[in-house]
Amino acid sequence: MQANVFLGLLVVFLCFPTFAANNDEKEVNFAVFSLNSTFPTLSKSKARMLYKGRTKKLNGSIKIVLVDLPESSIHREEFYEMLLGKSIPQMNGYWASLSFSGKGTPPEELNGDDIKDILEWLNNNPNGIAYAPVESVPENANILITISQGE
Repeated sequence: MQANVFLGLLVVFLCFPTFAANNDEKEVNFAVFSLNSTFPTLSKSKARMLYKGRTKKLNGSIKIVLVDLPESSIHREEFYEMLLGKSIPQMNGYWASLSFSGKGTPPEELNGDDIKDILEWLNNNPNGIAYAPVESVPENANILITISQGE
């Protein structure tokens, strides 16, 4: 009898491991931003086009450069899941096929996901666009779009 109760509790625990944890999790929202104040705001479809390599320009003429967080970054995984509904392996496969066909190259990957690394890259790339959790983006940044969970 005790074994059956134990097994029942074990099944509930294994099937619902985040049941209690979900209340404590903080929802992360991301900002796609630049230090270039002339960049216009983005629609969600335009942001998706940029991060799928379908366009490299804003307003038809401003050539931009994207930067990506390291593959090991939890924020990279969350960002692509929220914006494109894709996992890191799916995005890697997507970029590999674009690269192989000559239709695109993936964004440059940073070595770290600290906001200082992102800002240093943006300072060196005036037409650069990055993403980061909203709360880490400095006030002087030009936020082009905010990506929220569930959108």
